[in-house]
Amino acid sequence: MKKKIIFLDGDGTLWYPKATKRTQKPHWIYNDPLTKDNYLEHLELTPRIKETLEILSDKGVYLVVISANPYAEEIAVREIKERLEYFGLVNLFHSYRSSLGSDPQGKAGIMLEIIKTLNLSKEDALMVGDSYHYDYLAAKDVGIDSFFIENEVSKIPEIMPHDLQSIKEVSDLLNIVE
Repeated sequence: MKKKIIFLDGDGTLWYPKATKRTQKPHWIYNDPLTKDNYLEHLELTPRIKETLEILSDKGVYLVVISANPYAEEIAVREIKERLEYFGLVNLFHSYRSSLGSDPQGKAGIMLEIIKTLNLSKEDALMVGDSYHYDYLAAKDVGIDSFFIENEVSKIPEIMPHDLQSIKEVSDLLNIVE
């Protein structure tokens, strides 16, 4: 599969809380009184993510983080950048954007906007994330290929579409993307 641009979700895809790994939705870490003021210290990268991103970047793939967030885009993007800098990933990404967390189709609009700006086609793009609705379907509904990351929290839906593409880790992309 040849792709020129890959969109990646943040929470649960690039990083997750150390304490719960992928057994609980990660949003608790940002609100918990014990972790909210120093949440970065309580996050860790998903397995092999830095190596995977470096390989994809070396192949010339344009990498973009798109994260759903309850805050205004300016605040959300600042927080995404803070996480990328903390983990030493900021230079691997060409862009990082945020959609409103209450809008499952918000990421789709951002993907289409970036694709158009870069003069690419939908066929050039891929979305990877651990939310069936906010990541996988958001992309598929607008004609962009997508991989759903299966984990303890984000299991495959009970009524599974016949064409669902799923992976266990982002590093699985190295066997898929040329």
